[in-house]
Amino acid sequence: MSLLLIANPGSASRKYALVDDKLKEVAALHIEQSGSELIATLRTGGDTRQVPLGFADISQSAAHLYGIFNREHLLESPSDVRAIGLRIVAPSNYFLKDRLVDDDVVQHIRDILPLDPIHVSGTLQELEALRSSLPTVPVALISDSAFHARKPSYAWNYGINLQDADRFEIKRFGYHGLSVSSAVNELWNRGKLPPKVVVCHLGSGSSVSAVFHGRSIDNTMGYSALEGVIMATRTGSIDYTAAMALKTKLGLDDDQLEHYLDEKGGLLGLSGTSDIREIIDREANGDHIAHLALMTLIHSVHKAIGAMVVAMNGADLLVFTGTVGERSANLRRRIVAHLECLDFILDGNRNKSCLNPTEFTSISQAAVSKPIIVIPTDEGVEIARHTVKLLAS
Repeated sequence: MSLLLIANPGSASRKYALVDDKLKEVAALHIEQSGSELIATLRTGGDTRQVPLGFADISQSAAHLYGIFNREHLLESPSDVRAIGLRIVAPSNYFLKDRLVDDDVVQHIRDILPLDPIHVSGTLQELEALRSSLPTVPVALISDSAFHARKPSYAWNYGINLQDADRFEIKRFGYHGLSVSSAVNELWNRGKLPPKVVVCHLGSGSSVSAVFHGRSIDNTMGYSALEGVIMATRTGSIDYTAAMALKTKLGLDDDQLEHYLDEKGGLLGLSGTSDIREIIDREANGDHIAHLALMTLIHSVHKAIGAMVVAMNGADLLVFTGTVGERSANLRRRIVAHLECLDFILDGNRNKSCLNPTEFTSISQAAVSKPIIVIPTDEGVEIARHTVKLLAS
């Protein structure tokens, strides 16, 4: 048996998969925090079940990964793993392409660690744990920005001195590229990829992308994954002066300010919880703060969609993906409600019944609306595809 081990660490969860040489999923493991405990869900074929964990800190997941798959008789020995594919979210020109890990690659990660410690440190910890438990297995670092690497030049820049921007690599790299490219590939394979597509990846981290003839034109995330729309715990875009005022008033140092913006903001900061299901329930029970949080989030997504539509001079198709985009009929309904001016109109029944789709699902009104599609993101297979290509090269 020769399998690829896929690692996709997110902001609030860890996703792992075993994929065969034909890029078919053999097993998938999803580990997430639920209150004070970790919940691990294993999917094999058509069977999904919870499996026990021998640890309580989600950052330890990678170190125990081989043991879990071995206990579940999915891996009999380390030699069953042909290679590891690991997603990397990192601001730098160097990681605008996929990299096969060696000492030079590891040093590059360490070099950029101070520039975005919250996101890069998670990747470094995951990498070190995987290499420690499977030391002879090659590791491919798969760029989450690579899909955006062909953006037009004007979509890369902040309004800062260009020489400084080039010298220090202060650019709008963009992220969620693996999710967006997964959706684009699905549309292409079905012969349903029109010229102008808006992709809303909504989850713990969220972004909106403009895809023109299959190519990224822009993405709401920038130098780091903090920029853009409001997210579960991230503020999204914020005025620098407002951030400095927070730093002064709260007596924060630089690291504490970054932690505040990245892990204490967003829905959590607005409502007291980052769980959108809980916020929707609270709103239904008359909670004004929950309603305000949701409307603030929806407003930020509306503005982002508007920006992406104008960037392409129109939109032919709207895609929802990501955990929230795929599962929250409530949020989709309220986002699309303001898009009738763009000829996007929901079919209420289709939308309500699309709660945890496993395949490409249309939720638009036939013959009235431009297509609105929910596409379950398959970043694992996308990482596997990139890993195979990198190994072959």
